[in-house]
Amino acid sequence: MESFLGILIPLVFILISGHLIWKSTDGFETAADFLGRRMSHGVKGATINAVASSMPEFLTTLFFLFSVNNKGEFVDSFSGGLGVVAGSAVFNILVIPLAIILFGRIRMKDNLFSLDRKVIMRDGLFLVFANVIFIFLISRQVIVPMHGLALIFIYLVYLFLLRKGFGFDNRVEHNPEDYAIDRVKIVPKHVFLLEIKQLLLNGKNLNTANAWVTLLVSTFFMSLGTWLLVKGTELLGDAHYELFGMQLPGLDLPIVFLSVLLAAAATSIPDTMVSVRDARKGNHNDSISNAIGSNIFDLSFALGVPLLIYTMLNGPIEMSYPTRVLSISFWIAMWIVNIIIVPVFIFNRKLNRRTGAILALLYLFFIFYVIEETAGNGMFKGIAEWVIGI
Repeated sequence: MESFLGILIPLVFILISGHLIWKSTDGFETAADFLGRRMSHGVKGATINAVASSMPEFLTTLFFLFSVNNKGEFVDSFSGGLGVVAGSAVFNILVIPLAIILFGRIRMKDNLFSLDRKVIMRDGLFLVFANVIFIFLISRQVIVPMHGLALIFIYLVYLFLLRKGFGFDNRVEHNPEDYAIDRVKIVPKHVFLLEIKQLLLNGKNLNTANAWVTLLVSTFFMSLGTWLLVKGTELLGDAHYELFGMQLPGLDLPIVFLSVLLAAAATSIPDTMVSVRDARKGNHNDSISNAIGSNIFDLSFALGVPLLIYTMLNGPIEMSYPTRVLSISFWIAMWIVNIIIVPVFIFNRKLNRRTGAILALLYLFFIFYVIEETAGNGMFKGIAEWVIGI
């Protein structure tokens, strides 16, 4: 019975956190979409939408660093953040386009839609380049504030490129009625299901003031959800833990492994919903640039800012050799997925069932690889050790 509870309770935490993250990000994305309504589609998808849907990764990394403390050793906490971002990045670039193919084609003909090659090249090539820099940075044994600043700088360069003419202006004027929230009778179900938009904006049009209120309230519940996610992941990975006065057994697995597979999927729910919603609206380039732009935001800002804050307050983070090897191996696998998929998007220019099959097979391969790497049988271990030795 204790073994069953030891696994069930953390899984319930993770499931509840997924719902909180999903619902809070829905309100966050709506408010952010209104505040960025005057941006061109390609830029908006890679910035406003990406930031809105990737806030869970940012908050999860922050909570992993500051709330997970394994007897004073913060190695596992940082690897948890690395695992979430790596797993989320693969989820974003593989599962989100697959979800768009399956669920986002309501207004499309012939079961496919075309992509703007310039937008995909802009985001995809920058992502591949940024990944190389990131792998080199996390290969260092000691992480200092300068590493956090370097990661933030990557995102600033990306924003600079967008501002200087690589955003491909394609502005669309929005009618205020596009942001109207239908008036309904508020019932306990709306509170229980955390329908933030309905509770705050029932029958109102969005404006700057109530958009910011919605953004802040959504961020609060998103923070609660990500904390619960981190706690559930931490407990599940422990050999034994104490909760509610009980001593319970966990799975005794590396936190980076659970972060890549479970926590990453939970934090990627908002990215998926935003992209599918954009595809249904006909904003095809936003639906893909959001997925790729989210990855750029995750590996630069979502990791860089928490690292900068933590190392400035608590000093450098020293990573053990096994943790570095395992983390870098996952990121190398993610980088290889990127250099396979980005050209597929660039040269195919269309999402169809054949593309979906490639995406599904690659994601299954990644899951298999993560399991094998955690067991010590991964194919990129040697490459990771070589990168550390540079």
